Amino acid sequence: MCYTERMGKDGAYRISFLTKVRRIFAALVAAFSLFVVLLADAQAADKTVVVVNSYNRDFKWVEEHNGVLKRGLSGKADLFFHYLDFKRLSSEDCNKNVESVKVIIEEQRPDVVVVTDDFALKSLGQFCVDRNLPVVFLGVNGNARGYVDNIRKITGVFERPLVKPSIAYIKEIMGSEAEKCLVLMDDSLSSNVFIHESMGDCFSFYVSGVHTDIVLIKNFAEWQQTVQQAGPKGYSCIVLGAYHIFRDDGGSHIPCKEVIRWTSRHSQVPVFALWSFSIGGEKAVGGYVLSGIDQGREALKIVLKILAGEKPENISPVIGKNGQLLFSAPEMERWGIKIPEALSAKGFHVRIVR
Repeated sequence: MCYTERMGKDGAYRISFLTKVRRIFAALVAAFSLFVVLLADAQAADKTVVVVNSYNRDFKWVEEHNGVLKRGLSGKADLFFHYLDFKRLSSEDCNKNVESVKVIIEEQRPDVVVVTDDFALKSLGQFCVDRNLPVVFLGVNGNARGYVDNIRKITGVFERPLVKPSIAYIKEIMGSEAEKCLVLMDDSLSSNVFIHESMGDCFSFYVSGVHTDIVLIKNFAEWQQTVQQAGPKGYSCIVLGAYHIFRDDGGSHIPCKEVIRWTSRHSQVPVFALWSFSIGGEKAVGGYVLSGIDQGREALKIVLKILAGEKPENISPVIGKNGQLLFSAPEMERWGIKIPEALSAKGFHVRIVR
C-alpha cells in the first residue's frame, strides 16, 4: 500500500503514516547534519595558529598578508597575531617583544606558527623547531638555512624584490629617457639580505641598457640628500625599496608615509617602487611591484595543508608569484608618463589606481 500526503474534503492536508515516517527520518538527518557541523566547528576551534609579524600592525604590507590569513582561516582555527615592531623599536625593546612571544608560544603550543619577514624567522624559527612546532614563513628574503639548523622542519614563501624586471619595464615606459637609475633602500636587515642573496652583493649593473646603482641609506638626512642629488647626478629615475628604519634627531621613528611623501615631493626625477604600498598620489608613480596579498595567499595554502595533517617537511617552500604593473593616475599625470601601447599589446595587464 502506498501512503501519501493528501488533502481532505475540508481542505486540510491529512498526513499519511509513510509521510510521518519520512518526516521523522528527515528530522533525524537534519539533527545528525547539525551534529557534524558542530563537531567540525569544535575541531576547528581546537586548531590554533599564531602569526608573528616582524613589523607593526598598521604597516600596509602587514595589513595585506594578515587580512588574507584572517579571511582564509576564519572558522578553521583560532588565530592570534603578534607584532615585533622591528623597524620602529630599539633593539632592546624589540628583543623584549621576542621574549614575550616565546612565552606565549610555549604556553599555547599552536598547531602552526606563521612568521612574517626575516626578523621574525631569525628570532623565532629555531625556537619553534626545537619544540617541534610547524613553522610557515612568508616575506623572507634570506636563505632559511641561515636562520634554522633543520630547514626540513619549516616551509613557506620566499620574497624576491623584482629589481631587474622593474628596470626593464621602466625602460619600456620611459624609452630613451631612461639611461641611469638609482635604487634606494634603507640599510636594514631585509635590504642587506636581499642584496646578498638575490643580487650577489652587486650594487651596480646594467639592465636593458640602463645603468643601475643600488644605494643603502642609514638615516633620513642622508636619504634626503641622496634624493635631491639624484637628478643633478644624471639619474633618470629613482626606484624605492624599503624606507622604514629612519629616526629623527630625537630618536623617534619617522613614519614611512612621511618618508615617501617627502621623497615624492622633492625628487627632481620620477619615483618608481618595488612594493604596492608605495604606489599612489604623493607617493611613487608606479612599478612592477610585489604585494603582501600574494604572499599571504601562498602562505595560507601551506598553513591549510598542515592543519589538514600534512607535514612541513613534505611541503616545499615556494617563491612568491610574479609582480604586477601598478601605477598611480595622479602621479602619471604629474610626470607626463604614459603606458606604451606596445606593453599592452604584449599581453601585460597594467592596473592604474586613482
